[in-house]
Amino acid sequence: MNTMIFHTDGDWDTTSLFNNGQEVLASQLFVEIHAGRDGWGDPDRGGIYAGGTINAIIRTQDNPDVEQGIFPGRLDLEFPGHTLIVENTHPFFDFEFTRVTYNGVDVTNNIVDLLVNIDADNNIVEASITIYKPHWLTADEVATYNII
Repeated sequence: MNTMIFHTDGDWDTTSLFNNGQEVLASQLFVEIHAGRDGWGDPDRGGIYAGGTINAIIRTQDNPDVEQGIFPGRLDLEFPGHTLIVENTHPFFDFEFTRVTYNGVDVTNNIVDLLVNIDADNNIVEASITIYKPHWLTADEVATYNII
């Protein structure tokens, strides 16, 4: 099982990825989750429990053409002002066992989208999370937070 920690202070020199305590020289870290949608594909309550998809891979510098899966395991992502934890320890990586924490808050039931694409070879750095926020007396809302 993987326990990966990605950390950046916002530039390439401060960016690192470790797996089970060993540094991984990665050319790309890619995580994409789509969840919490109704029958028409619109954001809805339920998050992971409403079903969805996840793709989480790394590509190493010595073999960038080969995708290596991250899960089952845990991925901690540390950005300036933002922390994310994505965890799925199910041996068969069943989607409904995925848990997501954003800045210390469990958003598993509210996540709609998560995108993390750190691609050194193509100088791409993007990360965002979209969360469904149900309200009792007012209209529900969907909020997207740009992480980096």
